[in-house]
Amino acid sequence: MNTPDLSQLHDFYQPAPPSWMPQTVGWYVVFAILTALLLWFCIRVLQRWIKNRYRRDALRELQLTPVDRLSEILKRTAMVTWPRERAASLTGARWITFLHDTSNLNGFNFAPGNLMEEVAIRKNETPPSDEENLRALAAKWIKVHHV
Repeated sequence: MNTPDLSQLHDFYQPAPPSWMPQTVGWYVVFAILTALLLWFCIRVLQRWIKNRYRRDALRELQLTPVDRLSEILKRTAMVTWPRERAASLTGARWITFLHDTSNLNGFNFAPGNLMEEVAIRKNETPPSDEENLRALAAKWIKVHHV
């Protein structure tokens, strides 16, 4: 029997792996468009974050403020957003209506939301449940009011 000579065998030739670099100009255009869109999106997110800084500051201050100063915080927040002539002079029922109209929150139509100014003026003891509801309502207004 004839034995084949195995010394003449060699390994298979392995081609180089394919390149991941795009071969056509179209891919470069797609990458440029995607990069521009990503940059535009990042700029928009940053602008919105900067624009809403007053909301974050107001929410932070809201946690540390006594309940009789909640209306003051809401007034300062409103004056950042709307012209001074529109927000600064509002008091009483007009202020409560303004808060309701700018947020569509029904909590300002009923107690304790409609008593926010009264609590600020009289500085009397507010029950803990009302205080909690007023804080929650003020925080919700700060978060959702529309300009």
